[in-house]
Amino acid sequence: MLVEETVFGSETYGETLALRKRILRDPLGLEWTAEEEGWESRERHFAMKGDNGVVACVIIRSLGNGAVKLRQMVVEPEQQGRGIGRRLLGGVEKILIREEVDRIELNARDAAVGFYERLGFRKEGDEFMEVTIPHWKMVKTL
Repeated sequence: MLVEETVFGSETYGETLALRKRILRDPLGLEWTAEEEGWESRERHFAMKGDNGVVACVIIRSLGNGAVKLRQMVVEPEQQGRGIGRRLLGGVEKILIREEVDRIELNARDAAVGFYERLGFRKEGDEFMEVTIPHWKMVKTL
């Protein structure tokens, strides 16, 4: 499986949107806000596909000054623990380094902190609530 940047509005983009909704939104009873929908076309979308379609995806939003925010990363639950998330982020980081990005920020769900720490991210600040669950701001210098 290779990391690919998807085009907003494409079929692959639609698959990533459905995956994010099913895994990240539906369990919390959350719908997309107008503000979130407005950002979608201005962000970069990356995916990894398996035999049956998209198995992992992530969004990157430019923050300017060589920094980006990683958002809504998800891996199909039955595919977790197989290194797919690590490969997805590794592929995205290679692209960002070529583009002279030197800092990635993200808001990690409490349950995902260990995953990001193993990939070189570190907590910054205190725990906070976002989308009704605990999160931590995390950063990584590339």
